[in-house]
Amino acid sequence: MGFSPEWNELYKNNKHFSVWPWSQLVSLCLRNTDLATTGRACKVLEVGCGAGANLPFFLAHTDKVYGIDGSEHIISSLKQKFPQLVNNLEVADFTSFIPFKESFDLIVDRAASVHNDTPSIRKYLRLAHTHLSDGGYLIITDWFSTKHSHYSGGKPFGDNGYVRTGYKEGPFSGVGKVHFFDSEIIKELTEDFELIHLEHTSLEVYGTDQKTTGWNIVLKK
Repeated sequence: MGFSPEWNELYKNNKHFSVWPWSQLVSLCLRNTDLATTGRACKVLEVGCGAGANLPFFLAHTDKVYGIDGSEHIISSLKQKFPQLVNNLEVADFTSFIPFKESFDLIVDRAASVHNDTPSIRKYLRLAHTHLSDGGYLIITDWFSTKHSHYSGGKPFGDNGYVRTGYKEGPFSGVGKVHFFDSEIIKELTEDFELIHLEHTSLEVYGTDQKTTGWNIVLKK
């Protein structure tokens, strides 16, 4: 199972409980897809939807919004918060199974698949490709870069050097597996898609040696 069970406990303890839409994801969706111009007909799936930070943004543009998360606690909470989506929110490990028959025009992944090992991410990308409509988009944000200041922390998981685990402090404390990426592995993993947009971002916190670097990606089937 790709889903890290640590996330269910984190959500129960109100940690990583983001409730506002992520600006980079909003920008990439509106700049690259037909989300805002399809007359509320665009079918959107968010994998690893977490506390639902992005759901209000999608609901502002379409009635066809779906979400998956491995945490039973968070999905139960979301069904209470968004009763109109009660049949569109499912507990599932999206690296193994996407429990919807629909084909989606847009699948979004904001720092969700990044908490898996490489084989699980491969399976997830194959599933996403299968569940996209022809010409549909997969938008991924915040795939952590190998230039991230915490890349050398934790301990290795697996044998390819991209996955770390066991963080005791910092932003990755208690989250299980953390995958880091360079451009070569991104291009290799996403070779079944058309790569529309690939950007590498860096945020340095003044007065510290903290550097948060990551990748934002737009893929088309």
